[in-house]
Amino acid sequence: MKQTDKALDKNRPGQEQGLSFWQCFARNWLYSRDLPGLRPYLYIIPFFLAYLVLDFSLRFTYRGMGIVGVKYLPAGLFTLGWALVFAGLVFFLPKVPRWFVRCVPLVTFVVLAITHSGFMSAFRKFFSFSSLSFGGTGSFVDASYITINWKVIAGSAIAVLLMMISGRLLKVIPPKPVKGSVLAGVLACLVGAGLVAFTHIHYFPVVDRMIWETSPEENQRMAYHEFNDTTNALMVSGLYQYTVRDLGRLLFPQDTMTDGERQQIDDYVAEYEAAQKDNAYTGLLAGKNVIMVQLEAIDTWMLQEAYMPNLAKLKSEGLVFTNHYTPAYISAGTFNTEFMTNSGLLPATGGISTSVYTENAFPYSMANLFRQAGYTARSFHNSDGQVYDRGLIHPNLGYEKYYGGYDMQMESYQLDRHLINGFDEMTEGDPFYSFVITYSAHGPYGEENGVYQAHAEEAQAAAQRTDGNYVYAVAGAMETDLFIGELVDRLTQEGLLEDTVLIFYADHYDYYMMDDQLNMQIKGVDNGNLLQHTDFFIWSADLAPTQIDKVTSSLDVLPTVANLFGLDTSGAFLAGHDGLGDQGGYVFFSDGSWYDGTTYWSSKNGGAGDEARSAEINRITTLSNRVLAGNYYGTAEQSP
Repeated sequence: MKQTDKALDKNRPGQEQGLSFWQCFARNWLYSRDLPGLRPYLYIIPFFLAYLVLDFSLRFTYRGMGIVGVKYLPAGLFTLGWALVFAGLVFFLPKVPRWFVRCVPLVTFVVLAITHSGFMSAFRKFFSFSSLSFGGTGSFVDASYITINWKVIAGSAIAVLLMMISGRLLKVIPPKPVKGSVLAGVLACLVGAGLVAFTHIHYFPVVDRMIWETSPEENQRMAYHEFNDTTNALMVSGLYQYTVRDLGRLLFPQDTMTDGERQQIDDYVAEYEAAQKDNAYTGLLAGKNVIMVQLEAIDTWMLQEAYMPNLAKLKSEGLVFTNHYTPAYISAGTFNTEFMTNSGLLPATGGISTSVYTENAFPYSMANLFRQAGYTARSFHNSDGQVYDRGLIHPNLGYEKYYGGYDMQMESYQLDRHLINGFDEMTEGDPFYSFVITYSAHGPYGEENGVYQAHAEEAQAAAQRTDGNYVYAVAGAMETDLFIGELVDRLTQEGLLEDTVLIFYADHYDYYMMDDQLNMQIKGVDNGNLLQHTDFFIWSADLAPTQIDKVTSSLDVLPTVANLFGLDTSGAFLAGHDGLGDQGGYVFFSDGSWYDGTTYWSSKNGGAGDEARSAEINRITTLSNRVLAGNYYGTAEQSP
């Protein structure tokens, strides 16, 4: 006690007493005879500010990416509330738990902020714990894809520095555990929790309505509750509220369905069916064999005779959907499109377990629709069944078996040409339906990439430009085209080509180029949503070369194929429409923006648009999520 009194003696020079800088700072500035009970607790201020700085730096850095900016009041209130809660806990807890609460949560949030920045650079979205559902099973992210924005690094560094200052001040003059500090800490926690609760209830009320509004407030409410777009969800709620809710949705999923929700889905299905009409293409290809190929990272500019002569020839002879888009709703871009084209539903977003894919019922999946029509149904891909859990998900979607690279005895999983090893299994059955996913255009690109090494000379000779990763992408396209050529040759040799329909679509634009500015320049677009324009076409000896200019998306593939083959979708919830019919004709993106070929309506900038269209999209998005999360088909007699 005497040493403490000596250390706090303001009348003696600090150096004489052997005091450190921090001890002198505490003695001269933090402790006062005027306020002996208050100054020792000022360590809480830098700790409190650390939370504010961290959240602000993240939302400020990406202020142009969401539907709201950094000044959005509810997000600030959520952040203020959580900062008060953590500060209150530190204020009154005993030494050991106080250290834990002071350090661990903030460091965790710093790591999350940096993760969000890296995720944004790779996927143009913020991180969600639901992404961990694919961790180690297909969410391949090479280090070359990731960059951390310097503003986020600076904000994180300042937050950690403030935490360290707080800890140092706490060590120099430890506060005495008095009744007043306990009461103040409890009060701060209550005020913070109350502020969080008030903001949640007042700004984002839970409503159950049959009318789907499209005001900015409604879009913000949907972003908060539905987690359809992680970027919008974080921007409207702030880092801490977003994290708590995202984790809560993963640990405690809403896997049941209320009677009201079921009725809304039933009403949608009834309205959808009432609007359907047969057209000139209905049942035109019924009974034909089918091979549907999902083209990994094959962008529109790649599909030209110089790079992909085999595929370009089929496209020139096929039914081509010229305004097709593959919007990405989750970070796993390949599975994102794979699931939509196979189910007609949006993929799960925001903290939903992969069990919805492996355990839910999907009676109207592409595979099940064909099997109900007497087809065999099998799927094929270079990787093994653990990647994206395809070994479990594909059988649950109705495929009789998933064939990986090992099953097909592929010499190299990188080279699509070896997919032809599975030809006998692909064409077994009368009629047969096979789903093939290519791989060779997958990143990361570089000199060491096996696909590039196999095509380096011809890719360099054919490439129309050499900037960025362009030449590497061309090499990937060339390898995929080898498989297409082999497939057509074998079908011809076996006498199957004339009776087989080939369906091709891309899983996403080639973001492995790692330069969206270059991508937009090549494709002649000016924003990231329209960058998702990709190819979708159908080849058949019974189809004349035709261009369909109607806007379509990945969600429209299943309804379009079902119409062409006369497959019965009565009772199905379909989020898309027949690309050859008079319904639909638009694509909507994960951030709520949409495009119909004439109007591009941005959820970020607003502007004049079709309110009925926006309302329809809100309705489809909400109900599709409930169909998946609530296992709509598995909890009622909905099967065909």
